[in-house]
Amino acid sequence: MELAGSQVRERSRRRVADRLTAAARRQTAVTYQEPHPVLFATGLGAVAFSAFTDGPARDKGVVLHTRTRNAVGQRVDLCLFGSLDNTLDFRRGEALEGSSSSAWYAVAELLQSRGRRNTSQWDDHGLAVEALSIALNDRERADNPDHDDAPWTRPLALGHAADAEWFAVIYSDITLDPARWHLDRTGLAGTQRIIVGAPVWVRTAGPDALVRYAERRRPAPGRRSRWRRLPSG
Repeated sequence: MELAGSQVRERSRRRVADRLTAAARRQTAVTYQEPHPVLFATGLGAVAFSAFTDGPARDKGVVLHTRTRNAVGQRVDLCLFGSLDNTLDFRRGEALEGSSSSAWYAVAELLQSRGRRNTSQWDDHGLAVEALSIALNDRERADNPDHDDAPWTRPLALGHAADAEWFAVIYSDITLDPARWHLDRTGLAGTQRIIVGAPVWVRTAGPDALVRYAERRRPAPGRRSRWRRLPSG
């Protein structure tokens, strides 16, 4: 949606967001029981932010992960890839160095083509699983299960918001065949549907709702040493 300069000045972000969601309502997944395919998705809940350090967005990529269930109990994982340049709270270099995914180029192709092209070794279902593995820092979790209790120790993790509202454009919407997929890796077990796309916006009730792991990683200030002059002689 494009607005003329005068319209941008007259409308707040909230009004623009409301107008966009109203226009896309019939094509937006809300309950996650809507007929496939959906073009947009929206939700409210916990969102985790991680760095996506491979591909064209090597130094400024970010991936959001959120999870929900529909009315029949199907677990839905959403992986939303965007840019740190569009965030207000995170900066380049806040994430620690982590392991690289061999599927980064395939995920980058999916994002750049907006879901229209997949020339990788993975089919659409396999690529969706790889995208979820990237979003969950799955390789880091497997190496150290204790990361789940202290997410700020995961190398690529940036932060989380416990209660965030989000809206996303969807590039891939996959329901896994249970006869083919037996996901038993940490974090992936129980996944039934994977949606991959890009965030249009994520917003919280206030700045305190977001936890930045860069602040958790800072060493606690130590006590100042007191120096005492020794008597001469």
